Amino acid sequence: MAKLVIFDSEGRHEVELKEYNKVGRLPQNDVQILDRIVSKEHALIEFSQPDGYVISDLGSLNGTYVNRQKISGKQKLLDGDEISLGNTRCMFLNDSESTNAGQVVDVSEGALQSHIRSAIEVQDRFLPEKEIAGEKEVREDYEKLRVTYEMQKDFRPDLELEEVLQKILERTFEFLNCDRGAILLTQENGEMKPFVYKMKKKEDKLVISSTLVNHVKGEKKGVLSSDAQMDTRFKEAKSMIMQGIRSSMAAPILHQDELLGCIVIDSSVAVNAYSEKDLQLLTNIGTQTARFISNVTMGQKIKEDAVTRERFSKLMSPDLAELVVSGKLSVEKGGQNRVATVLFADIRGFTSMSENMKAADVLQMLNEYFELMVEIAFKHEGTVDKFVGDEIMVLWGAPVSHNDDAIRAVRAAVDMQRALIEFNKVRESEGQRPIEIGIGLNTGDLVAGYIGSTRTMSYSVIGDTVNTAARLCSAAKAGQVIVSEYTYSKLNQEFECIPLEDVLAKGKSKPLKVYNVVGYKFFGEKDKTTPFPVTSKTMS
Repeated sequence: MAKLVIFDSEGRHEVELKEYNKVGRLPQNDVQILDRIVSKEHALIEFSQPDGYVISDLGSLNGTYVNRQKISGKQKLLDGDEISLGNTRCMFLNDSESTNAGQVVDVSEGALQSHIRSAIEVQDRFLPEKEIAGEKEVREDYEKLRVTYEMQKDFRPDLELEEVLQKILERTFEFLNCDRGAILLTQENGEMKPFVYKMKKKEDKLVISSTLVNHVKGEKKGVLSSDAQMDTRFKEAKSMIMQGIRSSMAAPILHQDELLGCIVIDSSVAVNAYSEKDLQLLTNIGTQTARFISNVTMGQKIKEDAVTRERFSKLMSPDLAELVVSGKLSVEKGGQNRVATVLFADIRGFTSMSENMKAADVLQMLNEYFELMVEIAFKHEGTVDKFVGDEIMVLWGAPVSHNDDAIRAVRAAVDMQRALIEFNKVRESEGQRPIEIGIGLNTGDLVAGYIGSTRTMSYSVIGDTVNTAARLCSAAKAGQVIVSEYTYSKLNQEFECIPLEDVLAKGKSKPLKVYNVVGYKFFGEKDKTTPFPVTSKTMS
C-alpha cells in the first residue's frame, strides 16, 4: 500500500493512498493539508498503469514540487520522493519498493561457525602523520573523508530518520556494487529489524540472513562473504542460498560502543564481488550512519522536549512542567484510572454582561480573568484542563498526584473568590461591571489520558466525577464554592463549611449532599499570614 507521509507542526502523519487522491486545504479533499498557502484543491495523486502513482498540479497558486523541482504535467512518483506543497513537506512511500513493508529478519537459521575469513572492526579515527607508513594508509584515510563528505551533503537537520537512512542506502549503492541493501535498527528488545531497504530489481520479499546479523550483533564487527553458496561459514544460511547470493557484507552501526543497528548489502552478479577494502568502506559508512542517527535522534528529542515543555507549561505550573519534560514525572499515553478532584468555575451573568460589549472587549476581559485564575491554579499545583467560553476546568490528581489534592483544590477555589475582590475594584474604578463566579468541586474516580484524534490530542479526564463537578458549578451562586460530600470528607476540618440544601443534579437518581466553603478555620499563628479570607459568613 502506497502512503503519503506529511510533516507539519503537529509532527508526522501517514495517509494511505487510494487510486485517486485529491490533495488540498479544504476538508473535502481526500488528503487535507492545513497550510494557509496550500490551495483549496492543490494537487492530484493517482494510480496509473503502467507507471504506478503519478502526481499532477491542479493549477495551484504556488505550484507543486517533487524533490525541489517544480512539476508541470504528470510526474511519476518513486519511493522516497519528497513532495513540497506550500510550506508543507511530504514524502511518498510505496510498500512494493520501500522501507518497512513488513520485512523480517529470519532468525531460524543455524549458528555461525567460528572460522571468519574477513572481519573488520570499526576504526573511528584517522592516523596521526607520524604513524602513516605508506600510500595505503593515506588512501584509506582519503576514502573515509570522501565517503563522509559525500554523505554529509545529503544530511539536513530537518530530515526525518527514515529519509536520512534511505539517502544513505542510495549513496551506498553508488559507492559499492549492490543488488540489494538494507539498514536494520536495534529494537528495545534487542532484535534488529529492517527500517529501510533498496533493491535494483523489484522482488516480492527481501529476506535478510540472520547469520550475518547475528555475527554483527555478537562481535560488533563487519563480516564479508565472497561466495555465500560455498563459504562454510554460511552453510546453514538457507535464506542466502535460496536467493543465490554470491557475495554479501554486513557492517555494524556503532555509536560510542552502542550497537544501533547494521547495514547489509549483497550482490548476485559475481563471485568475489567484494574485497576487504569494500568491507572497510561499508564499515566506515556504518560509522557515519551512527553519527547521523545520533544527530537525528538528538534533534528529535530537542524538538519533542520543546513541544512537551510548551504544552505542559500551559497546563501546569512551570516547575511541574519541567519535571515532566525531564522525565522525573511521567505522563503516560492512554487512559489511567485516577482519583482526582475536579474544579469548574464560570462567570455568573456572562451572557447579559457581554451582549452589550464589543467582541474585542469581551475577549480582553476573558483573557485578563483567565490569566488571574490560571495563576492561582498553578500556585496550588493544579492542571488546567480546558477553557470553554467563560468556564475554566482545573484538575488535582492528574497527571500529578498529591496526598492532599482535595485540600489544594479548595484552597485554590477560595483564593479565586478572594482574588476577584481586588480584581473587581479595578474594574469598577474603570466603570466596568464586576465579574462574579460560581465554583463547583467534586472528588472521585475518573479516567485520565490523551483524548482526541491522531492529528490533535490533549490531556484530559472523563467520567461521572467530572460531570458531577460541572453540575455543582451550575448550582453555585455568585461567590459560592460548592463541594460534594466526598470532597468535604477529604478536607480534614481545615475549612469552615456550611451545609446547603441537597442538589438534584441532572443524571443523578438521588440528590447530592453539598457544602459551601466560606473560609478557613483558625489554626493558630500560621493563619495570620494566610491569603484566604477567614470568615463565618454564609454566602447563600
